[in-house]
Parts: sequence; C-alpha cells; structure tokens
Amino acid sequence: MAQRVIGRESSWPLIRVSAVLLVAVMAAGACGDADDGAESEPASPETAAVAETAAPGESQDGAAPESASAADDDGQEAPVAAEALSDSDVDEGANTPQPAEDESAAPEEAPATTVAPVVERTITIGLAYPDISAFATLNKKFDIGDPEQQAAAVLDGWRRDGLLPVNGTDIELVFRKYAILNSDDKLGVCTGFAQDDDVFAVVSGRDFTVGAECLAARFEIPTIDLMGAAPSVYERAPRLFTIRPDEAEVLRAYVQWADGLGLFDDATVGIFWDTRSEEAVVAFKEAMADAGHEIAVEIASDGRGVGSPQDQISVERFIAAGVDAAVLLVGTSSVSNFMHFAESQGYRPAYRSMEWASQIGDVASGSLNQDQYDGTLAMTVSRVGEIAAGMTLNAETEACISNYERFSGTDIAAVSPETAEWTQILYTCDLMSVLLAGLQGAGDDLTRESLVASLESLEGFPLAAWGDLTFGPGDHAGVQQFRTVEWSADCLCWTARTDMVDFSG
Repeated sequence: MAQRVIGRESSWPLIRVSAVLLVAVMAAGACGDADDGAESEPASPETAAVAETAAPGESQDGAAPESASAADDDGQEAPVAAEALSDSDVDEGANTPQPAEDESAAPEEAPATTVAPVVERTITIGLAYPDISAFATLNKKFDIGDPEQQAAAVLDGWRRDGLLPVNGTDIELVFRKYAILNSDDKLGVCTGFAQDDDVFAVVSGRDFTVGAECLAARFEIPTIDLMGAAPSVYERAPRLFTIRPDEAEVLRAYVQWADGLGLFDDATVGIFWDTRSEEAVVAFKEAMADAGHEIAVEIASDGRGVGSPQDQISVERFIAAGVDAAVLLVGTSSVSNFMHFAESQGYRPAYRSMEWASQIGDVASGSLNQDQYDGTLAMTVSRVGEIAAGMTLNAETEACISNYERFSGTDIAAVSPETAEWTQILYTCDLMSVLLAGLQGAGDDLTRESLVASLESLEGFPLAAWGDLTFGPGDHAGVQQFRTVEWSADCLCWTARTDMVDFSG
C-alpha cells in the first residue's frame, strides 16, 4: 500500500502513516493545525471529502465528540497512541520531513452511500419440481439439472437488479420434489407446503396438476403451474394459474392449426386418447366436426403410469380401419409403445402431433421410433426448435441463461438437440417471472387476493420457453400462441418452421 509522510511541529518523531490510517485519523477529527489563536485554514479537499461521510457519533458541525478529541487542554494536537502504529509506521532515525506524495493529485471521491432496501415482511414461496432421477439413471439425456439451484439463481438475479424486496416484501424459497408418476406423492407435496411450510404461494413444474389443484382448491393457495389442465379443474381451483393453455383450448387451436395446413383433408383419422382427458377430447371432436372432418375410429386408454394394455390394441384397430392420420392424445410411454407395435406390423401412419403431455421436446421425441416419426409436423405452444432454425433467441431466454451461468459458474450451451437441463432452466425462469410480475402488481398491501388480481391483469407477457402469456378474470390458462415445428431423425431435433401466431377467437 502507498504511504504518505506527514510532517508537523511536534516533540514526537516524524511519523509515516499509510493512506488508510490517515483517512481514519482525519475522520476522527485528529487533523489540522491546533495552535492557539491561529485562524482556521480552509479544509483541504481530502478533509472535506471525509467530513461528508463522518462516522456515527460525530456532531453536526463535523467536530469529533469530546471522548474522541485528539487535542489536549492547551490546544496542541495529542500524540497518536503508540499501540496504533506498527514498527513499519515509524521512520526510525528520520529527523527531517520526507517528501510527501504528489499533493497536487486530485483527491479520490468518497464512495456513494447505498441505502439498504426496506423489508417489511418476508413470504415463503414453495417450488415443486419433478424427481426424474430414475429416468436420468437410465439415460443421462433426461437429466434436468438442479431445479433448486436454478430457482436460487433467479432469486439472486432479482436481488442484484434491485427487484427484491418488491413493495417491501422479500421472498424465501422452500422446495419439495415429487415422483412424476405418483399422484399420492404429489398430494403429499401439496399438504406439506400448506400445513408444514405455511407457504404464501407455489410455483410448480411439469405433471403436477393433481398437486396444483389440491393447493389452489383445498387450501386456496395461489399456484402457478406449468401444465395446462381440464376446464373443470380451473373451476374447482379458482386460484390456479397455468403457463400452458387449458387442454380443451389447446385442442381447439390444434384443429385450427391442422385445418390451416390441410392435414386432415381426405384423411382417415384415428384417435387414441386417455380417459383422464375426456373433457378435452370432447372439445376436440366438436372442433373436428365443425371443420367438417370425421373420426373413423377412437380408442380410449385407461392406463396409468407407464403404458397401457390398449397400446397394442389401438394399433390393430387403426390398421383394420385404414387409419392414415393418427392423433395420439396419451402419455409419451404409450406413444412409444404404439410406434413400436406399428413398426413391427409394417404400419406407418402420418402422425398429427401437438403439445400433448410433454411429447414435443428434443429429448422426449428423440426416444421414439425414428422410422415412424421422421418428418412429422407438429403444433407447439413452446419455443422448441428456435435454435435448430437459427432464430435469434428472445431477450427473456438470453437473460435467463446468462443469469444462471453467472450464478452457477456453468456454461449452458445453446445447442440443438436442446437438452433437458436447458429446457428446465427456462421453465424455472418462466414460473418465477410470472410470480414476480404478480407480486409487483399486487401493491404494498400484499394479500393472496391482491396477488390473484394482479396475475389476472397480465397480457402479452413474454416468456423464455413459451409463447406470450395472457391471463384474465376467470381465464387462468396462459399461453395463447402456437407455431409449426418439424421433426428430423437426422438431427434428433425439432426445427421451428413458422413464427408464433395467436389462437383464433
């Protein structure tokens, strides 16, 4: 550290004091000439700078309190206590003043004072995420990374940007994970958040609908869930919000999309659907009829978990009916089974795919039979395929990934096929950003009711992983846009073929 030599008339030896010690002494009021009767000299720039940031306990006029006075009764400056100086501070044997550092140098500005934000209350937010460790053990491509770290990164970014606390409210996160195929486990997460963690609100990841409904209906806790639900779920759970559109709405949009491309023109259509989605399938069949399309055969699956007994039966029925356009509204495991059985029979219908369950993603679609699926066109409400298409990623995606890289110290490459971790990071950012927007609009007197009202005011809200989101009173199903993507077995990836367009009325 640079040192300055300070010379003064005194019986004490000449003392060489470091710049830091000098500032500390000056701040304590132990500087300046104290000769009796001498006029006060104008404060030097350095002295003035220190005076502006006087230590607590100093009087308003800048003088040190009596207990810390550096002057004796005669007005002479008191010697600095010997124990405050190290051996290197004393220039032993120096009888003449040493040259000081350039006194003409401009003084350093005092650092700006940062006022800590006021925290009036802290709320607990629950974050539920899927435990897919069993799948990731079998195939590393299914590894979604660390959702807890991903959420912590978002929270840290908000603090760095001055977004927290929001309206005097700070946030602490609690985490619970659930087995993705176990409804009882999801209900356990619901009661744990509500009864043990006393959460104010919850954000939740994929395939948590039964737990999200439990939170929003049984405990009336505002819940922002990733997946869309059946229309009746929103009626039973008026505090449930979803990023994706409701299941009936998305199937009506799907018919709009397919009809625009002529995918059902002169086609023999077969539908294989999950009985848990009956409301949505009714809406689909009505939309097909309105568009003038007939459904030749339909098979209902009563399977839960991995696959169902109807997977093979549906293939046999489709072949018998001459189906050449297959609509599979079942889980990914049943889709995989269907394609396996179809390939074994030499049967290759055209698959009319859409964002059902979590099938439209590079990892999930890459696990399907590629001879069956290559070249498939699909409707998606997500931004999958933008990297493969060479599109410029939107600002929300760039900010999300950059912030996580900064926080985690890990590089997350924007590559195609898109990894499960890439997708999960974006999901987490979107859930958290919708929550923050709701808190920002809820006002100073935050309640669950004001949070719900604020969320209902979001319109055209941009997301990192999805199209724009719009909520409204009585309309808590978010994304209202879709686009066309195409699957390629060569790259094992989806490629975006169109821009996002809005759902029609």
